[in-house]
Amino acid sequence: MGINVRFLKNQKGSTLIEIISVILVMGIIGVVAAPMFDTSTIDVSVAGDTAQGDIQYVQELAMTRDQNVSIIFNPGSSYVVPADPGTESVYPAETREFPNGISITTGGTITFNSFGEKVGGTQSIILSASNGDTVTITIEQFTGRTSIS
Repeated sequence: MGINVRFLKNQKGSTLIEIISVILVMGIIGVVAAPMFDTSTIDVSVAGDTAQGDIQYVQELAMTRDQNVSIIFNPGSSYVVPADPGTESVYPAETREFPNGISITTGGTITFNSFGEKVGGTQSIILSASNGDTVTITIEQFTGRTSIS
């Protein structure tokens, strides 16, 4: 009993069931993957984490460059990360935009000294989403420690 080679040579194309199966699987993958590419629904907590990281970057920059460095949160949907004040300025100033629906409710300028201490009193930045969710980033006066609630 051998394999009928003539039968294998004459088999061309795909059956209707195979084509429908492939279309069905592609549809399921598309339905599952499509929401992952939608950035308009970025959670306010993710925006808060990003802003907290930028605040910590500015604190480290102040300690590294041994001078005061500030980050500015203006009411609206953007904030300004300062340029690297070093002689070999590596990073230029950058305005960061929050995604649609996320805004800075309570802002201000946050300044750190060369020891990484927050200049002035304890300060809070409040972010709000269009769905009513809010995130508060608190920067402590002496330690410069940031926390999110």
